[in-house]
Amino acid sequence: MNVGVVGVTGYVGAELVRWILQHPQLELGAVVGRSAVGQRLDAILPSLAGLVDHVVADFVPSDLAKLDVVALATPHGVAKHLVPALEAAGVPRILDLSADHRHAAGWVYGQPEWNGEFLVNAARVAVPGCFATAISLSLAPLVAAGAVRGPVHVAAITGSTGSGATPSGGTHHPERFANLRAYKVLSHQHVPEIRAFLGSLGEAPQLAFVPQSGPFDRGIFATSFVPVDPDIDARAVVVDAYAHHPLVRIREATPELRFVRGTGFCDLAIHDGGEGLAVVLAAIDNLGRGAATQAIQCLEHMGGLTPATPVPAAIP
Repeated sequence: MNVGVVGVTGYVGAELVRWILQHPQLELGAVVGRSAVGQRLDAILPSLAGLVDHVVADFVPSDLAKLDVVALATPHGVAKHLVPALEAAGVPRILDLSADHRHAAGWVYGQPEWNGEFLVNAARVAVPGCFATAISLSLAPLVAAGAVRGPVHVAAITGSTGSGATPSGGTHHPERFANLRAYKVLSHQHVPEIRAFLGSLGEAPQLAFVPQSGPFDRGIFATSFVPVDPDIDARAVVVDAYAHHPLVRIREATPELRFVRGTGFCDLAIHDGGEGLAVVLAAIDNLGRGAATQAIQCLEHMGGLTPATPVPAAIP
């Protein structure tokens, strides 16, 4: 499958390129980034030296129409303006890694473990957000089993790459170093996304979510406090749900960010708090499982490819 990446100069675009290059059934067909037009890709991303000879191109939909799929790794709000031109040019498949089409009619929500059957041969796929991925994978088995008995409370911390490559006063890494703070308390944009997805599996619970800004570059650690039916074994429900999904790993005590960094894994741990409370811990790489590797999973489903997303170990 020949893939073009639009937005290659951003963190997510660069991570997606890394995964495409190591996938045996994917080929990097074109790279687009308006801020670097005419530059060699390996000059922008020196880690790719000797692996690519691509030159970054401007966004020309007719040039991208020859590809099997175009992946949009653009900032939120940009993709919705690019898609009509891609469709007019005849691009057969479009994958959007931004938030622009996660609730749009005609687009499949790209959650492979739960929506895999809908992703097969899909022409328009919206990849879930990073917080949404960690929290949805934590809660989906319990919601699907009808085991949740009230509002869910979640606290989750994310690394600085989750804010994108353009720094601002609140997201610039020097402002986050040796610091921890909450933001968008009870008002994060991923809450409606999570509840819409969970609502497709069962009754979506109310969700009180407090996101936090952490002093590291990549990763998300989410802690979900879930009121459950006291007669069910919450851990067994989660373990059974992911028994045949190798990219979701069950840990005993706690997941750790260092073990998912640079991978496509979501590591979960489930603890019985007693009196109908389950605590679900989740760790993902926000650029990996929270974006690029989930996009790779979607591409595999869209093209009927053999899954090849796991990697043998996390990057240091």
